[in-house]
Amino acid sequence: MPILRAKFILSISSPCLLAWPEGQVPKVTVTIGDFQVEAKLLSTKGWRFKQKGDVFFTTGLRELEIDVTKNENDSPPDVVPSPDGTIDLSVQGDFLRSKLPEYQVVARDLANRILRFFQYSLLTPQVQQIPGWDHSLHNPTWFDSTGNELRGRTDTAIFEPVFGLRGELEAKKLSPAELPELQSLLTAPTEPPLALVLLSDAQTAWFEGNLRRAVLEMAICVEVLVKRRFFAEASPAGVAFDYLEDKAKISVRVLELLDAVAEEAFATSYKKQEPDNYQKIDYLFRCRNKIAHRGELTFRDDSSKSVAVNLPMVESWWLAVANLMKWIQSL
Repeated sequence: MPILRAKFILSISSPCLLAWPEGQVPKVTVTIGDFQVEAKLLSTKGWRFKQKGDVFFTTGLRELEIDVTKNENDSPPDVVPSPDGTIDLSVQGDFLRSKLPEYQVVARDLANRILRFFQYSLLTPQVQQIPGWDHSLHNPTWFDSTGNELRGRTDTAIFEPVFGLRGELEAKKLSPAELPELQSLLTAPTEPPLALVLLSDAQTAWFEGNLRRAVLEMAICVEVLVKRRFFAEASPAGVAFDYLEDKAKISVRVLELLDAVAEEAFATSYKKQEPDNYQKIDYLFRCRNKIAHRGELTFRDDSSKSVAVNLPMVESWWLAVANLMKWIQSL
């Protein structure tokens, strides 16, 4: 069977650290489906660090060189010169482009497995997964069964998505109307409220596709919003509530505060005023509990049916929390 190999060079922006014998390169091999894959972890060249007691210099991970190899049923077409002496690479390029998607998937999968090892086993902070739109995934170097480099190209135009471009999750653009607010903030800078920071973190997690983190951040945001409004820290009621809660003498659900308690304290109920958003926040907390207890991105609705949570659903929950924030501020 003819062998086809694609070599991907993926730049790494995450602060992954290597402590390795000088002149040697960390290398791993793995089988993924029908593919044999090898990854070399290439270190930075601009700096290295060593302190007393270290055996090796520490450097940063600069690139992943990933070779993806598969036994194919068909061979790449030869490059044949045209009668006018030029060389037409389009036929070979079309063949390689037809093969590229599955090679891309494997290369990205292995790269992100390596990055997850750094993140969760080596506790590397600020690790960023390789996205599908990374240009290096679309422009590998190809080799045939004999190891000769193929001349056909698989270049494609890839554009990085612009998060919030269409106003998702209330993302806004700076316009002349916002300039006075910007000027005011620059003149007298203030720290954003914790609830707003949590809502922003949830928004970032949603755009990254990390729905479990988005749900957890939103649930904490709601708890901070509601409990700080109902039990202000500086008030006797707030001090009393904190004491009773710390002693496990009292346990109040956020959803109860937004209904009967709110009606008693503020003469308005969020459940009655915003029933759809109230239900979404109810489902948010049910999902939060499933994540906390089982790690599952699911919840049970009012008919006890298990519901799998998806991106649009979490988006609707985020908007409900943003609505709740405005309602709380109006009290």
